[in-house]
Amino acid sequence: MSDTVLLEINNNVAIITMNRPEKHNAINEEMRNCLRETFEKVRLDNQVRVVVLTGAGDKAFTAGADLINMSKGNEQSVNQHFWSPTNIVGVASGYPDTFFKPVIAAVNGYCYADGVNILCQTTDIRIASETSTFCYAEILRGFSGAGPAIANLPRQVSYAKAMEWLLTGKVFDANEAMQFGLVNEVVPLKNTKSRAIELAHQISQLAPVAVRSLKEAIIRGLSMDLPNAVQFANTLSTLTRYTEDAKEGPRAFAEKRKPEFKGY
Repeated sequence: MSDTVLLEINNNVAIITMNRPEKHNAINEEMRNCLRETFEKVRLDNQVRVVVLTGAGDKAFTAGADLINMSKGNEQSVNQHFWSPTNIVGVASGYPDTFFKPVIAAVNGYCYADGVNILCQTTDIRIASETSTFCYAEILRGFSGAGPAIANLPRQVSYAKAMEWLLTGKVFDANEAMQFGLVNEVVPLKNTKSRAIELAHQISQLAPVAVRSLKEAIIRGLSMDLPNAVQFANTLSTLTRYTEDAKEGPRAFAEKRKPEFKGY
């Protein structure tokens, strides 16, 4: 695996780090491929229950696609390659309907362009440093932008605010991002990664099958009409009741102790 992406696994939490700090963690083809491989690895690893995604250094989560390489013809266009359904790269192992382990972003600086794509479509909880800034500047570069931000931003924040960000390519700070629901918390830079890991460990203590089923019900339900979404969520909930963890939870409550969930 390339050193453009680092992977650390500790106590059921995988920490994935985009590692090109000298380039503000700009995403080139090597990093894209490595991100895909890394997310696929943690998807298949039963010991991993939650993922934290961050950028190396203290300047950037990611500045987006490596435009310098693209301008030299060394990179395929983002729209042709990065988000291609046949080259599932951008989000976890491709798209959110294939990756149901929770992903927490530790946004530690610039989150531009494809950084916003990743944030919108890959991550479930977002912790941003006070120094973080956000920008979806594709419109300023002469193209409309890739699908993840275009499709998800108007659904995750207010329509009017999403249109403002997308149509102007403005730079906005972490407080504005939190005000309109793009991030959950804003913390001092030194606490960004540790806060994300704290949340990851908290979630990792829960029943893994139930957690994955909950995320799957939400993600898949977003593309269904309400009655079918409710029915699908009920079906998954019923299935989780047959797991050993579903027996352990009530038993631990009755015995006044902390449950020990095994993931089956």
